[in-house]
Amino acid sequence: MKKVLLSILALTTIVFANAQIVVRGVSPAPIANNFDFTWADPGGGDWACPDFNQPNTFVEDTLMIVDDGTPGLNPQGNPLSAEGCNPLINDLTGKIAVCYRNTCQFGTKALNAQNAGALAIIIINRDPEAIGMAGGNDGANVTIPVVMLSSVDGAALVNEMQNGPVVVFMGNKLGLYANDGGTTAASCMISKYGSIPKDMADNGYNFDLGMQFANLGSADNDFYAVASVVGPSGTVYYDSIAPINMLSGDTSFIFPGNSTSFAPMTNTLWDNGLHTVTYDIGIIGQTDEDDFDNTISSDFYVTQDVLSLAREDASTTVVANSYPQNHTSSYQACMRLQDVYPNTSTGVEGIYFAPYNSGVSESLDGIYLQGEIYEWDDAWVDISGGWNTVTFDVLSAVGDFDWDGTSSSVNGEVVYAPLNNPVILNDNQRYLVCLNSFANDSIGFGYDNTPDYNANFSIYQQPIGALNIDGATWYTGWTSADAVSLGLKIAYDVNVVELETIEGIVYPNPAIDNLTISLEKGNGYANLSVYDIAGRLVSSNNVNTNGGIINVDLTKYENGNYIFNLNFEDGKTSNFNVVIVK
Repeated sequence: MKKVLLSILALTTIVFANAQIVVRGVSPAPIANNFDFTWADPGGGDWACPDFNQPNTFVEDTLMIVDDGTPGLNPQGNPLSAEGCNPLINDLTGKIAVCYRNTCQFGTKALNAQNAGALAIIIINRDPEAIGMAGGNDGANVTIPVVMLSSVDGAALVNEMQNGPVVVFMGNKLGLYANDGGTTAASCMISKYGSIPKDMADNGYNFDLGMQFANLGSADNDFYAVASVVGPSGTVYYDSIAPINMLSGDTSFIFPGNSTSFAPMTNTLWDNGLHTVTYDIGIIGQTDEDDFDNTISSDFYVTQDVLSLAREDASTTVVANSYPQNHTSSYQACMRLQDVYPNTSTGVEGIYFAPYNSGVSESLDGIYLQGEIYEWDDAWVDISGGWNTVTFDVLSAVGDFDWDGTSSSVNGEVVYAPLNNPVILNDNQRYLVCLNSFANDSIGFGYDNTPDYNANFSIYQQPIGALNIDGATWYTGWTSADAVSLGLKIAYDVNVVELETIEGIVYPNPAIDNLTISLEKGNGYANLSVYDIAGRLVSSNNVNTNGGIINVDLTKYENGNYIFNLNFEDGKTSNFNVVIVK
């Protein structure tokens, strides 16, 4: 099923999210936290909803699920009656309506809830993200607030509703309390990468700390701000600023180059594993009366060999939890790469990514995908002049890969594809690394929608990634802060001679218990490394290639897709995709 187009931005100015606009669980305690959300902004012209940008524009009340009487379940397993696509049969007077996204326009759902007496409506997405909402045919008649939550947050609310009343606040909280400060994830800088190999990190990797926060209370107050980074062995970075004198409604900008800024990070040795960046704000001498938005945290990982905007997952590849798409023919999802902190001959030998079929079959069998690494040599320097100044005219391909889906490929899971030739990375060279889907309108790629690169995007004035829909136009992405689940498998001491390959074939393929590798010529001893489809090493041993024939015993291998990689003594390589079926 095709997903609607997310917000594609052409950013011309530095914009941060408004800290005073929140959607927050009030009670009971299990849901008492802030939620990521989008809202129907009347400024777009297709909604007549209240403007949350105006102070004291909010709704706080009890949730109630809509019911239009339609029997059955939708593809996500939710009641069709709770989609609210037809006039409602339940009375929502004085309630905040809750419905599911699926088959009809957002404006239609909202108008039906409004006609049933609802004060506002929460639309739960079918995916783990909140997306932009067009008003459609009925949006101009909707005068109640409309917000969207992710499928995950929506499920948390609905599950809690089974236990009793659930109260939610949505809107602008500026001036609701005397003593109140707040910030958002979009207002806080994070690590430049969600995953970075230790050898790169130890070669000079540091990043800027910065944040924006507001005095949302009616009283003037002195605030403090703290930034910290904590890793497996303890605190890596800590700095605090106080006092910060703020009138009611003031905003403080603590960023590099400003009169108030956090100290530079100077770490020289990183531990492998999870690191957490945390920002805290508070009021000196006062208790913040609404402190749900006082602390913002983000994670990044120091890895063995994966470089990515996305975070590392439990299988040491990359997280993929969102699969946006809206193309009819071709689709390119790309990451910008520039600061790579290389040691001598640091290179990329393969790509992790998450292919996804949104079609009825949801099968990847027979799907062909490819990708490229480009040197991006257009003359633009940054996006200060607007996205229309960013050009894609001087893209020189320096590496590529091919991937073929099989019947055992799992939809939406991370896979690994070796590059046809390794690519040596040069620091300060701008790269564009792209995943490509051609001639199939249902095939897309995974994203990690948890890291929020908005502040980095605005401060560094550099794209996080790029997106091309149907070959026509390049965009900043589905939002300006996207983290495509694209991981570069980094290798060291990559030499230019490794760019030479020895041709050969494997047979039978698919194989059962035995495999023969036939090379165009013998080339002495080689290391044979076998990887599964997720890029994990399955076996490694030395083999003699004299005579050009290598026989491999497969009796200990399980069914699945594997990559057989031969590395010869003289630096040449051979790679083969093998399917084992028993």
